[in-house]
Amino acid sequence: MSTPRTLTLPEGVRPASLETDRGTFATLQARPDVGTPLGTVLLVPGWTGSKEDFTPLVDHLARYGWIAVAVDQRGQYETPGPADATAYTLAEFGADVVAMSKALGGYSQLVGHSFGGLVAREAVLTDPSVFSTITLMCSGPGGFSDEAKRQGLQMLAFGLDNLPIEQVYDLKLDHDSKEPQYVAPAEDVAAFLRKRFTGNVPASLAEITRRLIDADDRTEQLAKTGVRAQVMYGETDDGWPLAVQDAMADILGVQPQMIADAGHSPAIDQPAATARMLVEFFHDR
Repeated sequence: MSTPRTLTLPEGVRPASLETDRGTFATLQARPDVGTPLGTVLLVPGWTGSKEDFTPLVDHLARYGWIAVAVDQRGQYETPGPADATAYTLAEFGADVVAMSKALGGYSQLVGHSFGGLVAREAVLTDPSVFSTITLMCSGPGGFSDEAKRQGLQMLAFGLDNLPIEQVYDLKLDHDSKEPQYVAPAEDVAAFLRKRFTGNVPASLAEITRRLIDADDRTEQLAKTGVRAQVMYGETDDGWPLAVQDAMADILGVQPQMIADAGHSPAIDQPAATARMLVEFFHDR
């Protein structure tokens, strides 16, 4: 889970609804102040995340001349979704992202963070013609193989199926707060984290959780699409092992890129460095 440092939106970053032929999605957007935009960057968040995970990055990308659009996926925080679990397959999530890119004019630079990387990959496999590039940020080739992670995810999904989502959040917070690396956020950020988690459609969050267990490795198929790919991660990323991400990059035929002094959320930890690494990739033909 990404934890914002502040809830104050930078000047120029604004909430907006994105209308597509697959529904309406909540977004945070920013446009460059001057000149013709260089294109559009579409940012897809991960498990228990939201568009707010990209807030500082949206601002930096706009300063580089790009239209930046961070989204809440279906059933995630401020985007509604059905209660039916079958609506939350990777195929459905991927089709949504294709529709988003088309609504934004197509040819998006697509960035997927963590679980959002699995969705971004699915979107490119669904219709590579509407994406210029794909960046897999702190993401992996498929579901987690680490047994401890898998067991924790299974327990969370079971809780979401059987308990009020507010109770699941409180249980998760109690567990997380006992971890040695836990740092209590500011009071307003803590309130936001609870509001965001409990704002999810329970079926959506439960199925996203399961996809982190059972998602297939489709890296080889992605490599064949012809869409230019980037693999990047924080120096201390604790999601997929860095060796696993390096192997994924090798299959894609690219060199993985590491962001110093960043963990699993480089868009929050090091937004300026992350933006610079992204735009250099966008311009590297």
